[in-house]
Amino acid sequence: MNYTTNATFVGPPPTFHQILAISLMTIKITLNSVGLLLNCLLLYMIIQNYSKLHKTFSILLTYTLINDCLISVTLLLTIKRIIQCHETLAMVFFGPCTFISTSFCHVLDAVHLHALQNWILSQILLIGFRTAMLSSAQSFLSVKRTIAFCILAWLPGLVSLILHVAYKFSRPRLLELIHRCYDEDFSFSSISGYESFYNSPLPFTIVMLLVPNVPHYFLAYCFRHKQNHDLKRRTMSMTTLKMHTTLRRVSTMKAFLPLFLLADVLIYFFCQMELLPPQFIEYFLGTISSSINILNPVIAICCFRPYRKMFKEYYRLILSKLSAHPKVMFSEGSSDEVVNL
Repeated sequence: MNYTTNATFVGPPPTFHQILAISLMTIKITLNSVGLLLNCLLLYMIIQNYSKLHKTFSILLTYTLINDCLISVTLLLTIKRIIQCHETLAMVFFGPCTFISTSFCHVLDAVHLHALQNWILSQILLIGFRTAMLSSAQSFLSVKRTIAFCILAWLPGLVSLILHVAYKFSRPRLLELIHRCYDEDFSFSSISGYESFYNSPLPFTIVMLLVPNVPHYFLAYCFRHKQNHDLKRRTMSMTTLKMHTTLRRVSTMKAFLPLFLLADVLIYFFCQMELLPPQFIEYFLGTISSSINILNPVIAICCFRPYRKMFKEYYRLILSKLSAHPKVMFSEGSSDEVVNL
């Protein structure tokens, strides 16, 4: 006797809204996962070869990479859906942090915003370093001063972190405000947020993400102007000319990175002003800026010669182990150049 089994799927098919939201969430998780691996790899290479590298630049790059890692880790642990309803902003968490508590998810989200603010300030330090290296101010750069600059750049983000962690919200009131725009039932979700945009730390956070773009692009302009001036006045060897050409290319690519974060901030700002529909926040906020977690280490590995050589040597070493051939030893002095790009 033959039996046939018919599979019955209960419920309506997924809507376009659900498919798009899941697709963009998958892209966001993938970008941050790959970015976390690349940043950890570059951090490991810097730590293992710190004595051979330009110490000041390595400290600044390490500071940037740590912020990149924090951005990726906090996003992967929270995996949030952002919901806006007029002046109310809520985060529905689906990540591993929900196994601990909603408060823990809220703290991780505050750390995420803290790392984003530190990241944009770290870009100012990096472009400032490259500008100083082309001028007489390079003698001012030392390890102690560089660490002091990193600490100073970290303090504004610390203020924002404290404000976000200390912010208190009423869960019933937050659910009531969300239900003005959404018919979904969020009562069993891990949810936190801000009842009113104007009575929350969000305006301070937006200012801290927008204002640093001004000195960043001012320094980028000064760097480009100084480099063009040097190229016109000096007679350079082929090696120096090649270094300046690479510097120009790297600086141009690095200058575009804050635009990814700026796009996120502007999307939220325009949605808050109701110039864009709130779906833009749910779909695109965090997806665009996730690209910086991959591009930042890729630019460093591909364009900076010491890190590129280290990456190739580690790659050959891994291949030699996998193929059971004798180990490839690192050549002495392979990565001891100063920031010769």
